[in-house]
Amino acid sequence: MTRAMSAVADVTVFLLLVGAAAGAVTSGVGVDQPATTNPAATQASTLATSTASVEYDLVVPASDGRKPPEDATLRRRTSHGTVAELLGEAAMSGVTVDGERLSRTGTDFESKVGATTRDRLHSPGHRTSVRVAWSPYPGAPVKSEYRVGDRPPATVDVRAATVTVPSGMGNISEPVHEAAETAGYDGVATVVARNVVDGLFPPTQSKYALRGDYPSDVLMRARYERMAELTDAGVAVEHQSTAEMNRELTAALAARLRADMRSRYESPEDAARTVRTSRVRVTVRTWSP
Repeated sequence: MTRAMSAVADVTVFLLLVGAAAGAVTSGVGVDQPATTNPAATQASTLATSTASVEYDLVVPASDGRKPPEDATLRRRTSHGTVAELLGEAAMSGVTVDGERLSRTGTDFESKVGATTRDRLHSPGHRTSVRVAWSPYPGAPVKSEYRVGDRPPATVDVRAATVTVPSGMGNISEPVHEAAETAGYDGVATVVARNVVDGLFPPTQSKYALRGDYPSDVLMRARYERMAELTDAGVAVEHQSTAEMNRELTAALAARLRADMRSRYESPEDAARTVRTSRVRVTVRTWSP
């Protein structure tokens, strides 16, 4: 499993499945190249190249059907990667639909990544903040945002630089443009929804999780049920395969995205041009206090 997959699949199940070995550093980090005198560029480079290990607890939701060994509800895990990659994972841990979180299991991970990031960002004479954001297109109802540090005041001169890391979802630029030409808003929304759902719920890994031991089975079941609740999808974890559940979630999310795209864009082609699912943006801002 790639590091990008572990990011989008949340710090719940897939770090459980593959363990700390998922932390192999990839070459998927990209940095915009601003002027070298930009202190934000120096900080962004630090995030993209320095590595860290983060220990955190997974908080497992209560389940009537599955009792944890010795009633434990926390599971200690370790994740390793560049700080930028860890920030991307922290953002994808907090994916929301219409402002409601899909999972809270990774909140301790998010807190520990924030502390690690603050330790790495030292710029004498400057204040620093980091905003990490992902969405399939601007303003989409499904998205994630994660911040470290305070927002810069509106009255100061701010320098900025951006790092991008993989989201774990595929690049769908070509299929989404083809869908716009052949199937309009319906086609664009369906391609995007399928990409998002299969990224958040990779069918094979999700199947193994549901069939696995505690707590992976409890975490994945709760994840499917929560997504179904947020999208008004008809999902029956006990009776459907992961492929069937993903189809239900895709249809429900596509309906939500289709209505949103119609309200935002004048044409399906305009909507398709804005789709960016495969990267998480990590933006560093610095300013003098």
